Amino acid sequence: MPEELSDQYVEWLSGLKVSKRAVAARDYLIQNVTVTTEKLAEMGYDHPPRIIADLKEAGVTLDKTTVKSSTGKNIAQYFLVEKITDGRAKRIAIPKKFREDLNAAYDHRCAICTGQFEGRELQADHRVPFFVGGDKPILDQADYMPLCASDNRSKSWSCEHCENFEIKDVDTCVSCFWAHPEQYSHVAMRDERRINLTFQGDDVEVVDHLKSKAESAGLSVEQLAKQRLREA
Repeated sequence: MPEELSDQYVEWLSGLKVSKRAVAARDYLIQNVTVTTEKLAEMGYDHPPRIIADLKEAGVTLDKTTVKSSTGKNIAQYFLVEKITDGRAKRIAIPKKFREDLNAAYDHRCAICTGQFEGRELQADHRVPFFVGGDKPILDQADYMPLCASDNRSKSWSCEHCENFEIKDVDTCVSCFWAHPEQYSHVAMRDERRINLTFQGDDVEVVDHLKSKAESAGLSVEQLAKQRLREA
């Protein structure tokens, strides 16, 4: 990895437009060339891979190696690779009308948990993460899904910790639970199956009843639900 950066590259990187949350990380890299996930956490970044993804989206070329943290754990260390680019394809701004139509097509339900939410609580999310598949020139509902804030965060964490986040194979993402929960063969490249349900309104009583039965049997709600599914 380079010990210092050329003046031309520093000038380019300093003027590069990055997300507001990534400015501090960019400036740290200009001064130090490298940064670890531990250091990013110390700087207040709760989810370091998200910031690294922001920098890469802006056009910063980074490579990665593994080092030991202050507690002896294996962590990622990122370092700058001098390469002046025009940046990756920028995200297409999603119009309000498109988002509203997408929500209506799903009856204002999250595609993951099936909970029903107010329009402003649902986010139009790429089925295949932008950092893998980029954006197509024309907006198509088939490429997006409405997600509640909780499932959006869960998907981001899962995708950014998946091996395919670095490999960037679109077909792998397409066959993943996080892209098509209605038909999938894996969850972030793991052999898993999931049933995500949100109980609202009158249905809340179903969960309360199940919880009471589970406590009586010395089980968790999840364990009892699996037991009943096996017996079905």
